[in-house]
Amino acid sequence: MPGASVVLFRIARVRDAGRGVPGTTRRRVRRPSGAVACLDHLVAGSAIADVVSGTVPPGGPVADDRVVSGVRIAHTGTHNRDVGSDGRNCFDGNLWVVQGPVADTRQPLMKPIAAVCSCFLLAAATGFLVAQDKPKDESGKIRGLYQAAALKGGDVERGLAVFKSKKAACTRCHILSGAEKKAGPKLGTIGDKFTRDQLIRSVLEPSARIHPDHATTTVVTTAGKTINGVVQARDKKQLQLVDGEGKLVKIPADEIELEKPNKTSLMPSDVYKSITADQFADLVAYLGTLKQAIGKSRWVGMPDVMPMIKKPVRLERLHSQAMKFDHPVCVIANPMAAGEYFVVEQKTRRIYRLIKGAGDFTTDKKVLWVDLSNEASTGQFEGVLCLAFHPRYRKNRKYYVNYHVRNQGSHFSPIIAERKATADFQGDAGGKSRRLLQIPQATDLHWGGSLAFGPDGYLYIGAGDAGPQEDPDGNGQNLEVLTGSLLRIDINRSQGGKPYAIPPDNPFARTRKNAKNLRAAHLKNAREEIYAFGLRMPWRFSWDSKTGDLWVGDIGQNLFENIRIIRNGENHGWNVFEGFAAFSDRYRRKGETYIPPVLSYRRKDGVSVTAGYVYRAKKDSSYYGAFIFADFESKRIWAMTQKDRTLVKVRQIGTCPEKPCSFGIDENGELLVIGYEGTIFRLVLEGSVFE
Repeated sequence: MPGASVVLFRIARVRDAGRGVPGTTRRRVRRPSGAVACLDHLVAGSAIADVVSGTVPPGGPVADDRVVSGVRIAHTGTHNRDVGSDGRNCFDGNLWVVQGPVADTRQPLMKPIAAVCSCFLLAAATGFLVAQDKPKDESGKIRGLYQAAALKGGDVERGLAVFKSKKAACTRCHILSGAEKKAGPKLGTIGDKFTRDQLIRSVLEPSARIHPDHATTTVVTTAGKTINGVVQARDKKQLQLVDGEGKLVKIPADEIELEKPNKTSLMPSDVYKSITADQFADLVAYLGTLKQAIGKSRWVGMPDVMPMIKKPVRLERLHSQAMKFDHPVCVIANPMAAGEYFVVEQKTRRIYRLIKGAGDFTTDKKVLWVDLSNEASTGQFEGVLCLAFHPRYRKNRKYYVNYHVRNQGSHFSPIIAERKATADFQGDAGGKSRRLLQIPQATDLHWGGSLAFGPDGYLYIGAGDAGPQEDPDGNGQNLEVLTGSLLRIDINRSQGGKPYAIPPDNPFARTRKNAKNLRAAHLKNAREEIYAFGLRMPWRFSWDSKTGDLWVGDIGQNLFENIRIIRNGENHGWNVFEGFAAFSDRYRRKGETYIPPVLSYRRKDGVSVTAGYVYRAKKDSSYYGAFIFADFESKRIWAMTQKDRTLVKVRQIGTCPEKPCSFGIDENGELLVIGYEGTIFRLVLEGSVFE
């Protein structure tokens, strides 16, 4: 039911300590007094993807049956149901909290119910949470008046006074810069990131487009206390949240009964009750001035400007408007057929074949290759992210995908899985994927997203630092975890009980050659899969087909987006450095070598880098040997050259009509650009000069 959502029930004791339900934080807790609540599944929609499910076994006793806040509640002394389509997750206990789709195989207690809610209410007396109807929004007209006032402009100095005022309470959750921990994002560059329209909406409707970086998490303790805040740090012993008052709350891990990430902001959505329309206009005017300071850079790789060329490139549709895709994130030429492409849709979790016909778009075909919705989770940033064909695909029919699942607590984590094509290569062979590797995440942030086979035949995997913001747990510098790194594995062999092997020249491989190099304390338990580390969010990477250089786009934190060339065993600095600039000394190691990026660009140019490819299709092109990349938010496309990992030249060569989330290469080596809104474009370099 689109737009519907429900509130989770409180966890009761679970007798089976088995696998658990994907997406659920599971703990043994004390059984609540009284009967246990059971509900049929309440299927949530896109607003908050939650499901509450329960059944009474046929003939089972019903101790109570009532209606609470419009929701029918039944109490039973027993609770027995099967969870999940695979039949593995069976529990015979009391009540289970689910944060994902549920296939309930037993007799339903009642018809599906959906309710829209805006908050969680803990009913301590009965031990469960109930759904609340969302009140009708009667503030639309008021917001319209505030929006109109802000669009006309305001006074910056008065806006600063509003920002600092107790009524607006902005400083309770925000700072401009510095190391102090607050619940909200740092605002020192907000004027670079957002247009005036976006600033207005962000203040009036803070939860409308909330990013997981700053969304709230609800925690219910074993004592029944409910805490709402933004995750600041997490380890095995405790979870740290900053609440709406700006206070740091530390919760011991063994006292957490339920943890649930939300899609809501701590920022109030009724700011109009605290300040006038004129004050709001002044506040927006002030926020628009908060931009990154621009001065003469002392680093060659951080240019003050990246000028536009005189003759920009063109972007032409690869397919018709009617054949648009749903949030595409990856396109790869079919290695078995010229003029065909595989397109990965993130949120639907489907992979399609795009078969180009002769002439115009009328003969093009879009054919479903595989639907992975029964394996992968989906959400704002989760789903299926990437596809890679085995170097010997023609012989073994194997290909690999990177997708998300929710089976390790309340957060998603990336899975690297193997699948096969049919013997005639006309479709996926079906069946379940063979999972090779799972990368645990502590939050829904910074998951990497790419996988590709290198020139050496090994599979490379990008793994982000896994959050929270600013990497307070030091994952980028922690070699005992897979996160914050570029991984490399051999999928043609198995080793040590794993479905893959470690390439012998990986920097932390346990080989005789490496024995002396691994004596340092921080290296003794280093993960052998790591190829390079010190990365924050390596969303996309590729190799120069001529030189073999490995180019990586590493999404930055507060100030810089980074293009890197990465080599075996290197530490690329995060979170000791962000780009060229020092960031934190907390995880700095004496004597460590940190490799700077080739290029680091500021917030005025973009806030989310998308790495592309080195152009090698036509030797007579002015772009031959140039690395082409883009920014997801600003939609700008650039080309750059380097020598010995030092920037030589960078120019803006065009602008994408849609947000460029990824690049691809056709069978002739020409570049493709993926627009996240649904269109695959050809990047036409003819007529353009890289000067």
